[in-house]
Amino acid sequence: IATLTLAAGSTASVAAAPTDYGTAIATGQTEMQSAVDAGASSVSAALVTRDTIVWTGSAGAIDAAGTKPATTTRYTIGSLSKLPTAIAIMQLVDQGLIDLDAPVITYLPELTMTSPDYRAITVRMLLNHSAGFPGTDYTNAFTTAPHDGYAEQVLASLAKQPLKTTPGAMSVYSNDGFTLLQLILQKVTGMPFTDAMRNNLFAPLGMTYSSFWTQGVAADPAIAPMLDADRQPLPLEVTNVLASGGLVSTATDMAQVARMLLGDGTVDGKRILSPTAVAAMGTDQIPGSLSVGAANPWEYGLGWDTVQQLGFAQVGQTAWVKGGDTSD
Repeated sequence: IATLTLAAGSTASVAAAPTDYGTAIATGQTEMQSAVDAGASSVSAALVTRDTIVWTGSAGAIDAAGTKPATTTRYTIGSLSKLPTAIAIMQLVDQGLIDLDAPVITYLPELTMTSPDYRAITVRMLLNHSAGFPGTDYTNAFTTAPHDGYAEQVLASLAKQPLKTTPGAMSVYSNDGFTLLQLILQKVTGMPFTDAMRNNLFAPLGMTYSSFWTQGVAADPAIAPMLDADRQPLPLEVTNVLASGGLVSTATDMAQVARMLLGDGTVDGKRILSPTAVAAMGTDQIPGSLSVGAANPWEYGLGWDTVQQLGFAQVGQTAWVKGGDTSD
């Protein structure tokens, strides 16, 4: 199982970036090898600008023969799946079909909880983790074969639970919020979630190798497995939390997402999102002024883990970051 982080700088950052990427590429290759030396089976990465994919690289092996990952080798990217889900929702916001600050029950009237305040949960709160849900339903989340109906299971589970906090009071990372976004996307588009993602996002971006477990990808040999100490592949872990963690993709496919965001919603002359939507996704969404314990290093955007990565901030750059892993 791979862990992948996507960082997208601001327009100003891109304009100021050097044209010689030699140091960045060398550093990337070194860091990938370090990850393999530390125990990762394989790593695949890409470096992009808004105009092009500058570099792709890999390290490690995907089989006992020592085969290196190719640009078409797919990985289970875990919670990085939340970013494409957020983009698909923002496309519907652009079209006037979803209002970020409308109650979730406007689009998903089936939602109910034992706390009456659930009616105040908005679409924005699902995207910025401030809905106040008590946690994540991990039953059937990770299996050895695709499990249909996980999203409906979460809806039924929430009906028996109270809220943990007042909606909008504070942000606490929640997979269940993105599972509800999956159901909203289905309702608004009138398509199965996987079809909506393919038709509205993956196809326009040319993300040829991106799909979900429920589309039969579990048997695809192009998915990089974890290898044991003898370099034998371990069974693939199927991630049924589709909208929040079930995407299988490649570094080059996700590079198209990065290029689109760096291009203020446009890639290769094709408009995917409005500049307003891209900017909204990269705006700090942490609500209120409640301070508990140490300062929070995360500044959630809409789908982003943080819209102010501290390392980049130290050198005067803005970076938006989303990470992902699964239980394996």
